[in-house]
This record gives sequence, C-alpha cells and structure tokens, in this order.
Amino acid sequence: LLERSGAAAWLSRLLRPVLIRLFPASGQDKAVIAALSENVSANLLGLGNAATPAGIRAAKGMVRLGDTRARDELCLLVVLNTASIQLLPTTLAGVRASLGAADPFDILPAVWLTSLLSVLAGLLAAKLFAHFWRN
Repeated sequence: LLERSGAAAWLSRLLRPVLIRLFPASGQDKAVIAALSENVSANLLGLGNAATPAGIRAAKGMVRLGDTRARDELCLLVVLNTASIQLLPTTLAGVRASLGAADPFDILPAVWLTSLLSVLAGLLAAKLFAHFWRN
C-alpha cells in the first residue's frame, strides 16, 4: 500500500541526503543507497519485517564494495537497523489493541522520544568506537 501510494518512494528520497552523509563510501553505489533508504523508511513506518530484506541487500552491497570484515559503515547499518526511530509503531499498537487498549497509539510521544534517544546513543557509540578502534 505504501509503495503503491508513493509514500515509501517519497520517504526514501527524503532520507537519501542524510544517508549519504552517514554512509559516504556506500553512498556512491545507487543500489546500496536505495536499499539503505528502503530499510530506514520501513523502520520509520514500524515495518520491521519489511526492513530486514532491504537491510540484508544493503549489507551485501557494502561487503561487495569493500572487504568481508565488518567495516565501520556495516556496523553503523546494524546499529541504525536495531535502534530504529519509529514514527508509527504498528506492531506495538496492534498488540495494545488486541489487549483492549482504548487508544493503542497514545504511547506515540514516549515511543518517539525513546527511539530517537536510542538512535542517537547508537550513532554516538558507533562513531566513537570507529574513531578509537583505529587509533
């Protein structure tokens, strides 16, 4: 539905400039940056199962571009995929609705804040480890 409406493509285009800055080496490959955009877009929309295949395609593309070791950008992908920001936590809302919550989405502000903080903490940790690990 999101693909047919064009929302997924719009969100991917919106994310590309940010992702190219976060993944400068991988950002030069159009297939990798497309998979990264799809992965992050799906995670933003609370579609973790849909994000996994795109994340795997992005990781394979990153390995193809470099060596087979876990490079900094590949580790950053894992961090972003694991600690993703969710604008619409659909799975959690579905569980809350099935358990009888009057308003399954009343937790949105808490979800937004905690997921944003987890992504920022993950990015900071990944960048610090990348910097100090080499030195």
